[in-house]
Amino acid sequence: MNRPFAPQAVTAPPRPSLAVLVAVSALQPFALNVLAPATPALARTFATDYATIQLTLGLYLLAVAVTQVVIGPISDRFGRRPCVLGGVALFTIGSFAGAFAVDTVTLLAARVVQAAGGGTAFALARAIVRDTSERDEAASRIGYLTMVMVVAPMVAPFVGGVIDSHLGWRAIFGAKALFGVAVLAYALAVLGETAPKTHLTSVGDMLRAFPLLLGDRGFLGYALAMSFTSAAFFAFIAGAPYVVVESMGRSADVYGAFFALTALGYMVGNFISGRYALRMGTDLMVTIGTVLSLVAIGAEVVLIAVMPWTPMTLFLPLVVNAVGNGLTMPGATAGALSARPEAAGTAAGVAGALQLGLGALVSFITGAAVVAAPASLIAVMAICIVASFAAHRFGRSGRSG
Repeated sequence: MNRPFAPQAVTAPPRPSLAVLVAVSALQPFALNVLAPATPALARTFATDYATIQLTLGLYLLAVAVTQVVIGPISDRFGRRPCVLGGVALFTIGSFAGAFAVDTVTLLAARVVQAAGGGTAFALARAIVRDTSERDEAASRIGYLTMVMVVAPMVAPFVGGVIDSHLGWRAIFGAKALFGVAVLAYALAVLGETAPKTHLTSVGDMLRAFPLLLGDRGFLGYALAMSFTSAAFFAFIAGAPYVVVESMGRSADVYGAFFALTALGYMVGNFISGRYALRMGTDLMVTIGTVLSLVAIGAEVVLIAVMPWTPMTLFLPLVVNAVGNGLTMPGATAGALSARPEAAGTAAGVAGALQLGLGALVSFITGAAVVAAPASLIAVMAICIVASFAAHRFGRSGRSG
């Protein structure tokens, strides 16, 4: 098959350890969530309303999405290492700037810079895995890597709350800056170049990678499967707190305890994928994951119809769904990045932006819908899970070789 961006070299690039990839991947999700406990203090410090301070979250997510689209082709052209190092440095600069912010404009600008850096490092960590592994092995390694997406958001609010209580919100930014410095030093020492040599020598060449990917049925199928699976989890995050606390009348700590079970289920799926993807194959792992999620959401629908809706009946099927999500995500990610291995950076950026954008849209829809109809949480999740299953079938049938 003739590919305009075929690699010029076949020498296997040096494989970085998972430890350094976990470190650079953790920056973005950790920084996203660690500031959450300090938002009331930020509103008081800058004498502004809570909605304005919430832009520290919204603009952060937007910056991450845009950055991933831009940095992917740049890394295909200039290499992963300089882009990752530049991203970590940018994250560190944004963190230092946030610590010394004197008004909301400076604070929001610092968050955008921080997000651009963290988003760069996060997107390219997955591209580096694909550079140095075949498709099924990449799914195995990504399975371990994506556990960061669960662990970091779980740990970050606790860390942020402790720091804010004892040292104030500026110390949270200071801690993130120190984290960035440590990761930068680590990456400088151990992270080598992994991107294959390509013919991407001009802006036009880089831009042509986008229509190639978007016209590739395999890439679209796997990227959409990954994105809809993630969107189901975003819907859960957006709607479940309201359902448990407001609709069911339970306390926030009840939600927190059951949410921990769901996060554990996702980590179990990631671990199984990491352990068995190489042996069983990427497609089979994604098939098992999507089917398991379909069964789980079907069981949830039945429980809603025949039993009282309690935290137990809500969460137990969704823990099974989370295991399915954890199985699906690594394989679907590896499948998307394997569609055009010579443009893995661009693929990682486009897939990451699609994942984040769809997740944000679904979160908004779910957050508004559950207020009017709490059961709409399950309806939105079911739509996303069915779409993920269908997208995987579409991508698998379109994959060549």
